[in-house]
Amino acid sequence: MRGQPLHGVRLWSADEVAADVGAARAEFRARRLGEPLQRYLDAFDAAEPAVAKLIAEVEAVLAGGVAAQAGLRELWGSDSGRAAFRYLGAPPISDDDLKTLAEVPLSAAATGVDQSEKLLAVMRVIVDPRRFPWLAARRPSGLAERQAATVATTALLASQRVQTLRRGDEKSSVEGAVKGLLIGMGWTLAATRPARGVQKLVTDAPLPRTFLTQTNLGADNADVIVRLDDGRLLAIECKGSNSEINSRKRLNKEAVQNARAWLAGFGADQVVPAVALQGVFNARYVVEAQGTPMAVYWSHRLADLRDFIEAAHSRQRRRDSGLAVDPPRQHHRGRRLQHAFDRPDLVQQLVQPRRRFRTQQCQVVEFAADRTQLPQFGERR
Repeated sequence: MRGQPLHGVRLWSADEVAADVGAARAEFRARRLGEPLQRYLDAFDAAEPAVAKLIAEVEAVLAGGVAAQAGLRELWGSDSGRAAFRYLGAPPISDDDLKTLAEVPLSAAATGVDQSEKLLAVMRVIVDPRRFPWLAARRPSGLAERQAATVATTALLASQRVQTLRRGDEKSSVEGAVKGLLIGMGWTLAATRPARGVQKLVTDAPLPRTFLTQTNLGADNADVIVRLDDGRLLAIECKGSNSEINSRKRLNKEAVQNARAWLAGFGADQVVPAVALQGVFNARYVVEAQGTPMAVYWSHRLADLRDFIEAAHSRQRRRDSGLAVDPPRQHHRGRRLQHAFDRPDLVQQLVQPRRRFRTQQCQVVEFAADRTQLPQFGERR
């Protein structure tokens, strides 16, 4: 369902969105193809020692009892040790799944035989019989088998680490670019954040020319909250995606849900929901998302975000000086006046009293116009 347009926010056409989606995808391909092999090799080398040690004594560890406690205590002393244990499974099991299946906290493995036995019981059931054939056959392992199992398990773990880093790369990159833009424009990161986030705009909103990061706006977290010069808050979600399917979750589920909550809680005259995108997105999903409504920006063209922030500054200066708040302007792609009325946001204009020009004072007329409203003005006159 489409919401009312946000004041001053540019609504991109389907063709413009498609062009941006193509540009973002091309940059994503370039980044991914240029990703250094060293990232995977570093992850492999970091994981291998803990994996090799565990596999060398895996029979004793899985046997449980008092004798296994020393090995488990050492494993649970490091992230790499805990990960090595989880990656014995077929497929590897997550922290949350292991905790749920064992019905004990993972920290319990190092605290006592009874607690650790529950974790070991789960692993005995799911241990990979292809990587660890000697466990399934209940026989001693050979050197070659242990080496093969070590390489296979370490490769699985390293690959997952790189995948996790990749998912975070896109979001971290666009969020860093947004913060860099703000600092370059003269905004500063707020020294402190409200303990409960921004719940009341009067008391919790950032000061003029400052911004917050990773802060709740109402009940939902915003990656960046900017205090615009016209007094509104610009709440930006930074979203990275590596596939069109993933983009629907990141954009149309997470970002849109937050935008609707912010608009319902604070109103469109106080908060401008926005999203900054990087990576692979489906053009149709982007068009749907901006109808929430929310402002859409791209990491490869953050000049659009800068223009919006500068427009808010200019709007406030005109307001302070008593000039028209939003004179008609044509900033859509195209040359005809028609583009001014194709804008999604209503064009608001204030006709000031003529006493400014030392003539007879007239009535102040305030109206909002788009193409569908134009016939109404003739009737009013």
